[in-house]
Amino acid sequence: MTGARLLIRRGTELLAALVVATLVGGLTLAAVDRLSFAQPSWLPRAFGATLAAGFVALAGWLLLRRGRDGRGTDERGLWLLGTAGPAFLAAGHLGLVLHGTPHYLFGLGGDQLNRVAYVTRFADSPALDDVFYADAAPFYPPQWFWVGGRLAALAGVDGWEFYKPYAIVTMAIAGAIAFVAWRWLVPARIAALLGLATSVVGVHTNAYEPYSWILICLLPQVVVATLLLCGRVRSGRDGAPGEGVGADPGPTWPLVVTISVYLGWAALGYTLIAGFAALVAGLVVVGAAWLSRADRGVAVALLAHLAAVAAISAALALVFWHRFLLAVLGGAGTEPSVAYDFAPESATRWPLPMFEPSATGVLSLLGLVWILATVWPRGAGRVAGWGAESVRHRVGPAGTVRDDDEVASLPADRALVIARALAVLVAASFGWFVLSGLRAVTGSTLLPFRMIPVVGLALALAGVLGGLALARWAVATTPRPSRGRVRAVAVVLAGLAAVQSVQHVSEEDAQFAAVARAQSPVPHGVLGAIDAMTPGRGPSDLVVVTADHTLYAYRPYFTFQAPAQAYAAPTGRYEERLDQLRRWAAAAGPAELTAALDSGPFRAPDVFVLDRADGGWLTLPVLVNVMPLEHNNETEQIRFAPRQFADPTLFDVREVGSRVVIVRR
Repeated sequence: MTGARLLIRRGTELLAALVVATLVGGLTLAAVDRLSFAQPSWLPRAFGATLAAGFVALAGWLLLRRGRDGRGTDERGLWLLGTAGPAFLAAGHLGLVLHGTPHYLFGLGGDQLNRVAYVTRFADSPALDDVFYADAAPFYPPQWFWVGGRLAALAGVDGWEFYKPYAIVTMAIAGAIAFVAWRWLVPARIAALLGLATSVVGVHTNAYEPYSWILICLLPQVVVATLLLCGRVRSGRDGAPGEGVGADPGPTWPLVVTISVYLGWAALGYTLIAGFAALVAGLVVVGAAWLSRADRGVAVALLAHLAAVAAISAALALVFWHRFLLAVLGGAGTEPSVAYDFAPESATRWPLPMFEPSATGVLSLLGLVWILATVWPRGAGRVAGWGAESVRHRVGPAGTVRDDDEVASLPADRALVIARALAVLVAASFGWFVLSGLRAVTGSTLLPFRMIPVVGLALALAGVLGGLALARWAVATTPRPSRGRVRAVAVVLAGLAAVQSVQHVSEEDAQFAAVARAQSPVPHGVLGAIDAMTPGRGPSDLVVVTADHTLYAYRPYFTFQAPAQAYAAPTGRYEERLDQLRRWAAAAGPAELTAALDSGPFRAPDVFVLDRADGGWLTLPVLVNVMPLEHNNETEQIRFAPRQFADPTLFDVREVGSRVVIVRR
């Protein structure tokens, strides 16, 4: 099969998996939402545990049953399990966790406000505008939010209402596309297990950020592809298979395109993940070039392929990033981004899931052992040989294992490539923690806690492969009459561990779900007042400065000031805008305030939504960044006097409950 046909076929497979996962995830979520549970209660979790057990039993049956030829598993059943299974797991789990609320994890608080507002922005218009500022080049990658917004517009649903199902279906899709990508690298039965493991790890470690998980779920396969690329380049240059790759013939350009498209797509979706993935891929290629330095031609060819990957991915990234780069090169004022100053408690310790007292911990420990045993076979072989001899001494000779008796296994060369890829991911993630720890002395970080899902995924995938290897070893060292009992024990233990993992709900997600259920209702009074006071003008035509930041999630208003500096584009100059607000509050009267509004360097607000406070003041709470301190932000109350808006020819004022809506004439 030619490289072009191969890419087309794989693209079609990914599209088919995406469609199946979307349908299954959407239908599962719709079915869960129709269930009636008292809230708050533990009933959704009780039902979820039973659902998990039933799913594990069904998945086990599909994985273990024989195909029509009596050997191996039916490919159609495996494909259905690999695509629909992860979607059902993710949608069912998150749907039950978030039952009874239209909001996603954490409601409209914290980071979710920024994300929901971005979807709302693109539900109104496909233009690549900044999430908050009308007059600043956008900085935060929009790809996932843009797709969500356009789908919401197509469905005729408000962005904030669409966000929850969109996020959940995204988590459902992740495991399915991971399965398809693994299916290109390993047997279908193993790929199905890896896809299911990806889904479980995702909903437990990264459900709060679905737009990063849709990238992380493919990161291990991309590293494997990079290793295969290096092997093919070395094989093509010296006529021998690349080390650890085995005979892997074929052109290199499909791998270059695959890696480049992933990195470009990541740059459009999540800057940190894109940077980390590019760094890992670059280190792999540069490392291979260094090992091949004795052959200058091979080293140059490897670096040339790396340059091609960089050029293609950069061209894709410029679809979004060109506006920000042109603004900076054109002399637009900027301020340093404070996002990397965020230093939560989870960033202070390395992720070591292998020591957790749970099935996930055991799986991670098994994965670590499998990586070490596969990457370092000499030492591991001595340990395995000693163990096999010990078993033979106690139970007698095991005999020979026929092909039809084997537990699913990988070819040794491909197992080595995958083990090395997962080892690289784990080592790179820990290296990120090291660099972030060193950077802490400067008062900033590298947001290392974002690598926790990467470590968890890599070790879980390795654990699945290690578990299969352990089961195969146990069968091989058991006398033939007892092998059925060994298989039965392995299946039961694996099933119980799977149920324990699938039914688990993290404490963080439980808290985030509680916040979502407690989210304040839609502020219809304020929204209605703004609509009535600005006839003929759509929400995206208005710049609003408000004490209620949830307004930006419900309507695509632009804002004079972002809810927090960490969410503000550097070209928006958050601190300058904050100083501008302070100067406006000091104006002596309506005329002076109007003159100040019109003379500033930024587009002035069309609407003020202020809180009525004691003493008759109208207050605007704003956040002042104090990261890396634990509490991140301090609230400053900017106080306006009612007399500053007392001229009806300049301002239209209306009270709505405890808030005052003020519109410039």
